[in-house]
Amino acid sequence: MKNKKMLLVALSAITCLSLAGCKKEDTSSVKLLNFKPELAEKWETIKTEFQKDTGISLVVETAASGQYESTLRAQIDTDDSPTIFQISGLAGYNSWKAYCSDMTNLTITSKLTDRGLAVTSDSKIYGIPYSVEGFGIIYNKALTDKYFKATNFTRSQNVTAKSMEEVKSYAMLKNVVEDMQAHKSDLGIDGVFAASGLDASTSWRITGHAFNMPLVAEFGNPTKVPSKFNFTGSTHYKNLLDLYVNNSTMLPTAMVSSKWDNEKALFSQGKVVMVQNGQWATNDLSSATVPASNLKFLPLYTGANKNINDNDESKQGLCVGTEAFWTINSKHSDAKKKNAETFLNWLLDGKGRQYAIKELGFSAPYSGFADTDLPKQTDALVNELGAWVSKEGIKSVPWAFNYTPDTEPLRQKIVAGLTEYYNNDLSDAKWNALVESTKSEWTKLYQQKFGA
Repeated sequence: MKNKKMLLVALSAITCLSLAGCKKEDTSSVKLLNFKPELAEKWETIKTEFQKDTGISLVVETAASGQYESTLRAQIDTDDSPTIFQISGLAGYNSWKAYCSDMTNLTITSKLTDRGLAVTSDSKIYGIPYSVEGFGIIYNKALTDKYFKATNFTRSQNVTAKSMEEVKSYAMLKNVVEDMQAHKSDLGIDGVFAASGLDASTSWRITGHAFNMPLVAEFGNPTKVPSKFNFTGSTHYKNLLDLYVNNSTMLPTAMVSSKWDNEKALFSQGKVVMVQNGQWATNDLSSATVPASNLKFLPLYTGANKNINDNDESKQGLCVGTEAFWTINSKHSDAKKKNAETFLNWLLDGKGRQYAIKELGFSAPYSGFADTDLPKQTDALVNELGAWVSKEGIKSVPWAFNYTPDTEPLRQKIVAGLTEYYNNDLSDAKWNALVESTKSEWTKLYQQKFGA
């Protein structure tokens, strides 16, 4: 009997060691890994209110800009792994599917206004969108008005528009931008566009969002990851980037290391007129010098294309969709998963909706967000997005970049190609090399993910 008791004690000790010291799992909290650094401070009110309403503490950790995937990778198999984390569409699901829960039958999933927005595999839902977003070219209306009303210089005869509201094509935009750049001293600006930097803090704007245009040009609105990318829309992509780079605040060689902090500062100081970004950037771009009411959107015009605008750019809207999908960590206990469900229900279909709107600026695709008793959206760019989406005859551009075979490696390949392009005076040879390397990388990544 004595030996048997000693054996049980020994087995118990071994079990404790294997369970990290027999620590009791904290089932009274839920941890969320936040993708957007610009929202980090906004989560504070939500954490307080959620715990007050449910008794569950919310821990929000924010990954540094451009470091989300590496942060998630470092945490996912630790005791401190997030209960809720973001996946970027189907490509993100394919990277993290071992950790994604089946969310098909959750209460919050049933409240989706369009289940087609969810991340789906084999007819099951593994990621739900938490906000529909949009991006385009953001401009400072005070400066564009100054340009169109200026009497201290003569505008180019190529400029036929009388205001930015009349600019409805790539050709019209190019004429206006190049004439503004020629008169930057008269306008008191450093350049029309903020730099299109290749630092990790800002390159996602160019290699992710701007890259959406050639993807839509080739694939339209895909529903699965294409096995091959022919880059048939490379001219559209080049049109846009050349317009940005040639009418910027710095030479391309300096732009390679440009950071978002510098780029947004120049805009908020009124030193540049335009920058490509989305409706989430209101806080970054507005200031006492540039009130949020001056922030306006323009589509990413690249030249007429059937898949983007039916060959009529006057119909083209902003790029609207989402890569903002939340999933519940499948490796966590049932109790932790239940906490995650409670949080999602609270934020997207309960009392938390008011904070999702006021604090986070979400435009969430759930039936409860149409309730008239919810607070009105006050974010200037969110309202701008809403105005564009509701314009009669305007067709939003879908988000095709969610259907790349592996987002981050592909982006890094494009960054490498653009670095060569910037450093070699925008040479055609370097652009062609970028096109070929991107096509090859796509094929390689697809084969790695899905097989030949």
